[in-house]
This record gives sequence, structure tokens and C-alpha cells, in this order.
Amino acid sequence: MIQGTLMKKDINILIVDDHPAVRSTMVDVLKEEGFITDKAENGESALKKCTENKYDFVLIDVQMPKINGIEVLKTLKAQNKQIPNFIFFTAYSLPEIQNEAMKMGCLAFLQKPIQIERVISILKQSKGTTVLICLKNEKQQNLLYNSLISKGFHALQTLNVDEALIQLRQINFNYLILDCDWTQSEHDIIRATIKSLSSNTVCFESNEDEEIHDIENRIFSHLREIS
Repeated sequence: MIQGTLMKKDINILIVDDHPAVRSTMVDVLKEEGFITDKAENGESALKKCTENKYDFVLIDVQMPKINGIEVLKTLKAQNKQIPNFIFFTAYSLPEIQNEAMKMGCLAFLQKPIQIERVISILKQSKGTTVLICLKNEKQQNLLYNSLISKGFHALQTLNVDEALIQLRQINFNYLILDCDWTQSEHDIIRATIKSLSSNTVCFESNEDEEIHDIENRIFSHLREIS
């Protein structure tokens, strides 16, 4: 039986910058685009708000007094909390910090002055992304589904390859998360079906040992590559 639907929800964004004008401008523009926005003036406030509230995205300046943007993400990861998608921006060229941010799974690392159109493009691309999940481990599948939905993705989960094939013929999914433990013949028919439909579906193979955030990071990495 097919579980879930291609659901989406309102997208909540926290904007973090120590310059009031930057915060206000981004809040105003993103509200006009239909996003729900909140703001914080520094890293300490951002940490507090991320602990108390649930956000889909955090747009955060790297350089801030006391607690910088990278430290905010590190602290949240250390707390084993569900992490929002982080988009960093900076006025400086800092390749070592950018590499660190990318390894931590940030969605994007942008240079100031901020091109708000670029930010909106990244947000909308993630917001409209469709993912079909076909994993044998039902607990893992449910966790991934709920996490993707919470981040604004459109997601659907199927319990076997036959159901996945039905959905692939009906919807042009951006991503398919396919269990490595399905048989080779099942993998072959999945890939043949995607090819025959001239679909742009990207297939990622996974198994029950892979962490949810690692699966999501593969999607985020691909979104960065094509954005």
C-alpha cells in the first residue's frame, strides 16, 4: 500500500544577521514571496530560537560577534536536534570556512552583497522538490519521510518496487531513494522505467545503516550542484 501523499507545508525561515537593515530587507522580501519569517540579531539569539521553535531554513551570516554562524550549526548538531537547512552568507572570501560548512551539510554558502533572487531560487527549488522513498526498513522510511516533509519537500513513500513503478509512471519525481537490498532485477526494471519515461529522476541507493541526515545531505549536495 502506498503511504502518504505529496504533501507540502508553509516554509518557516529564520534570518540571522547583526545588521538590522539586512534583516528587515530579507524579511520583507521573503514575506512577499509567501514564506513565514522570523529574525535574530546574533548567534546567541539564533540558538535560543532554534531550540524553542521549528524552522525549515536558517539564513545566517558567518561573521558575528560571540557566536558565529558556523558555531550555531555545530552547537545544534551537538545537541542532536533536527537541524534546519542552513544557508550561510559572508562578506569575505573564506574557502576553509566554506569547506567546513559544506562538509557539515549546509544547503548553500553565498557571498555578500546578498542577491536575494538567488536566495529565493534556492528556497523555492528545495520547496518544490519531489522525493519518492522506497526502503525496506519501515521505521527508516517513516523517519526520512517525516524529516523531508518537515523541511518543505514533497515526499511519498512506497513499500515495494511494484508500488514505486506505479508512482514513477505517474509523477516525474526529482529523486528516488531506493533500497540497495532490492534484487538486481528489481533495480534494473526501476532504472529501465526511468529511462523509458525520459524522466529526470535522480536515483540514490541506500540501506538501513545509512543515517537520515546523510541521505538528505546527498539530496542537498545535488541541489547545490544544479542550482
